[in-house]
Parts: sequence; C-alpha cells; structure tokens
Amino acid sequence: MISVLSDLSDQSDSSDLLRKVLKEQQTLRTPVALFSEEYDTRSIRDRFTHLIPLSKPNPGEQYAFQVNLDACTGCKACVAACHSLNGLDDNEAWRDVGLITGLRKQQPYHQTVTTACHHCEDPACSNGCPVLAYDKDPITGIVRHLDDQCIGCSYCILKCPYDVPKFNLKRGIVRKCDMCQGRLAEGEAPACVQACPNEAIKIQVVKLSDVPDRGQIIAGAFDSSYTRPTTTYVSTKAIAEAKAADAGLLRLDHAHPPLTWMLVLTQMSAGTFFVTALAVLRGFVSIEATRLTSLTALIVGIVGIALSVLHLGQPLKAWRAFLGWRKSWLSREIIAFGLFAKLGALAVVFPSKLTLGLAGIAGVLAVYTSVMVYVDTRRPFWSMKLVSGKFFGTMVLLGVAISGVVWAWMGHSAAQIAIPTALVLRWCVSLFEMREIRNARRDASSAWHMSARILTEKLPHLLRARKIMLAMVGIILPTVIFTQFYVAAIFTLSVAITLGSQLIERHYFFTAACGPKMPGN
Repeated sequence: MISVLSDLSDQSDSSDLLRKVLKEQQTLRTPVALFSEEYDTRSIRDRFTHLIPLSKPNPGEQYAFQVNLDACTGCKACVAACHSLNGLDDNEAWRDVGLITGLRKQQPYHQTVTTACHHCEDPACSNGCPVLAYDKDPITGIVRHLDDQCIGCSYCILKCPYDVPKFNLKRGIVRKCDMCQGRLAEGEAPACVQACPNEAIKIQVVKLSDVPDRGQIIAGAFDSSYTRPTTTYVSTKAIAEAKAADAGLLRLDHAHPPLTWMLVLTQMSAGTFFVTALAVLRGFVSIEATRLTSLTALIVGIVGIALSVLHLGQPLKAWRAFLGWRKSWLSREIIAFGLFAKLGALAVVFPSKLTLGLAGIAGVLAVYTSVMVYVDTRRPFWSMKLVSGKFFGTMVLLGVAISGVVWAWMGHSAAQIAIPTALVLRWCVSLFEMREIRNARRDASSAWHMSARILTEKLPHLLRARKIMLAMVGIILPTVIFTQFYVAAIFTLSVAITLGSQLIERHYFFTAACGPKMPGN
C-alpha cells in the first residue's frame, strides 16, 4: 500500500514538473525572435555604423574597402557570408583569403589577407568588355557587373590584374563582387563587413585624387597603375615588401581551345590572302591562279571565326560583341575580322589586284587587332614583342605554306618559291621562340620568367613535340626541293605538321600565360 502511494506521489511530481516546464517554455523567445526584436530596434545596424560611411560620397569621391591585416585571422567568415547572402552557386566565391610572407626587423612573419574586387577608379574589366556589361556607379564608384548583358567571353578575366571576375560555368556568364550595393543603399553593412568577427574589413569614402597610381595592392601583383585600385590595406608590418605565399607556384591557366583554333586559322587565312596579293603584284602568279588560293583562305578564315563562338558562355548573344568598340580591342577584333571576311569573299567572286590587295591589308589589320587583344591585358608573357612575333610569324608562315600547297597541286611554278620560303620561315620562327624561352628561363629577373619555367617544367612534352615536328619538316622539305619527287603530297604533309606545331604553340600561349592574381585567389 505504501509502495503504491509512493508511485502515485512520484507521478504527481513528474506531472507538475512537466506542466511547469511547458508553461515556462511558452514564455521563452527563440533566437530568431530575439534577433528580430533587436533588428527592429536597429541595435544590430547601429553596431556596424562605424564600419560603413553614414553618407554617400561627394563628387570626386567613392566607396572603397579598407582591410586591417593585423586584425584578419583568416577565419573565412567573410567568404562564407558573401557566399550565403549573395546566393552564390557551389564552388563560386567573390571573396578570397590568402597568405603573405615577409620580414620585419629581420624576422620572418606571415599574415592572412582577405581580397575581393577593388572597384578601381579606371577598371580594366569595364574598359575591355566588348558588350558593355560593366558599369561604374557615378555616385558610389562601385563597379557593377550587368549579368543580363554578359556573353561569357571571359575577356574581363584576362584584363583584370587581380583575378577578380569569376566565370560561372552553370550560368555561362562572369560574376563578381558588387560591394553589396543594395545593403549599402539601405544603410546596412556588406556581408563581409558584417560577418568579420574582428572588424578587419570596413567601407570608407576615398577621394579619387588621393588614389595612388599604383594603389596599395600588395604581395607582388605586377604594375596595375592603369586601373588605380581603391582598396587600402592597413598593417603595422611592411606589407609593401611582402610576397604571396603561393607566388612561386607553377600553375596552368585555362587553355581556351576554341581560341587556339580561331587564332591559328584566322592568321592562316589572313596570311594566305596577303601572300597571294604579294605574288600577284610581283607577277609570280596570274589573277586566274589566285581564285583557288583565295577560296581556300576564305573557307579557313570563316571556320576559324565560327569556332571562336564556341568560346562564349552565351553564344546566342554574340551579336552584341561590337558594342564596346570605343574601348575594347576584342570588339575591334570582331569588327576587323568581319570586314576581312567580306573583302575576302569579294576577292573570291571578283578577283583582281585591288580586291586581293584590300583583302590582304584587311587581314593584316585584323591580325594586329588580335595582337592588341592580348597585349592590352598587360601580362608579361603577352608583351608586344612576343605576341606580334608569334601572330605575324604564324600569319606569314602558314600563308606561304597554304599558298604553296595549292600552287603545288595546281602544278604552278610559284610553288618552287613558296616551298623554300616556308622552310626558312619555319626555322626562323622556331629558333626565335626557343631562344626567348631559354633566355627567360635562365634570367630570374625576366618579366616572363615564370612562364618560361611553366613551359620547361610543366609542359616540357609540348616543347619536345614542337622540336620533333621542326626536325621532321627540316628533313621533308629539303627532300622535296632537291629530289622533286611527289612535291605536292610531301609538301602538304609538311604543312600539316607545321599546322599541328602552331596549334601546340597556341595552346601553351594560353596555359603558360601565368596570369596575375591576389594571394590565395
């Protein structure tokens, strides 16, 4: 009887405790409710007012990031917040965290550094975009990317010296940081600023006249004075002499296969028209004998132009690519090759010295625009000397080679001039390139020393393949010249080998470019 009463008492106590707990739970506020209440009272916003400007910039000013490297711990809270609040896709990031190393009072040190778009005073990405998909806000100075305008050509990625724009494969466009302009407009801190537990990132207003030509970009980024980045880095350590921890890493850039084929084929086409026009002017061939070479050159050129569209993330929007012709060399290249194709077709239908000459001149100008597309990126490996030597060398070499093949199959005597000329040009182009690679590899102060290292340490098989092809051509062509056996067939084989060699060269033209970037990007 006592045991039963005890059990009833325990059950009563448990019921009372349960009712008490449930009643207390009804009075509790969840974390969401607490945050909502704090947000409504603006205490959350007030917490970040010292990290963002309280008023919009005046004329001649703009917003800019300021990063306190001494406060940055590399926790990547800024990266996670940016990814979450901007709704980025998997494997997409607009902010990165890297590591720099240096010496302070002869003692080594390292610091983590958070980087994003520098919202430059003169943004290279905007200047290079062929479809005007970038806009610099006239009031805030924020450099915005217009997703609906983008065709996914990725030229802004090549133009930016900080590797800021990122290509989104899923969407077929480029995207980048916009400083959370919507949040700033409402008086809220950007995601990265709000998430940093040490308040290492803040937004400040800077005068454009005070932005130094080189900016305060750190860690060995090459001369970027033409963009005038506005981000400033604050530290008690000598960050100007610091280097990125991954500065010596040999990495391969994107190969861009459609562009590899486009460049080689369009230069082959332009060279064929140019060589044919010269041959007519010098009296080596008649106007009637040029129709087949012109037709061959036109077909090759159109194929090259068509292949370039495959490079775009949004190929159906390719028609917009002429919009940026005032500033973008890519737009000028597209316009130039469009004109070249039209004049080439005119030379095929109405062959004459005038039409062939116009097509040849248009081809040279189009190749020049191709040169400037890459020279304008300011990458050391894409200097005027190297790029013009490669592109115009390919143009003349393959132009002579294709013209010689056509004339050889036609049994025309002009092939006797084209064949030895092609041999000499092939050796000159290859020896020039090999010498430059060797010198840059030995000279650590060379502007493209890293590219030479990539070629010799990461891509030695491609260099060996080119040497083998050069040796094969060196054996085949003298045999043709001196024996006169199967001239057309053997010469065609040598030209095919030469074409393969040029495609290999254009492949590592992209992969060994060693594009600049911020630490850890």
